[in-house]
Amino acid sequence: MREERYRTGLLQALGMIKWEQIGLEGNPEFGVELWPIDFTAVARACGAAGYTITAPDEAESVLREALAHPGPAIIEAIVDPTEPPIPGHITTKQAWNFAKALARGQEDRWDILKTVATDTVREVI
Repeated sequence: MREERYRTGLLQALGMIKWEQIGLEGNPEFGVELWPIDFTAVARACGAAGYTITAPDEAESVLREALAHPGPAIIEAIVDPTEPPIPGHITTKQAWNFAKALARGQEDRWDILKTVATDTVREVI
C-alpha cells in the first residue's frame, strides 16, 4: 500500500535523511514524509524549467534537455523508496545500524529487505 501511494505521488519523503537515520543512527525513519509537492510546477512558478524523471530509462534524455535549457532548471526524480542508496563499500557499523533500524520497527522493512536481496542477486548474476 505504501509503495503504491508513493508511486502515485501521494507520498513523498526526504530520502537521504531517511537513509541517514537508518544507516548512520540505527533508527527507523521518523518525520521524513512530505505532503505531495509538484517540484516541477514550483520550478515553473519561480521562472525556472521543471523536469521529472519517472523511470531510469528517461534519465539521459531528461538530463540532456535540462542541461540544454538556457536558464535554471529543476529535475525531480521519482525513485523507489525501498532502494537504499548504498555506496560501493559500507562499514561494519553502517551494516549493523541498518540491521538495528529494521529490527527496531522500520515500517517498510520487508520491502527494503526484498529490494536489497533482489539487488544482491542481480549483482551476482
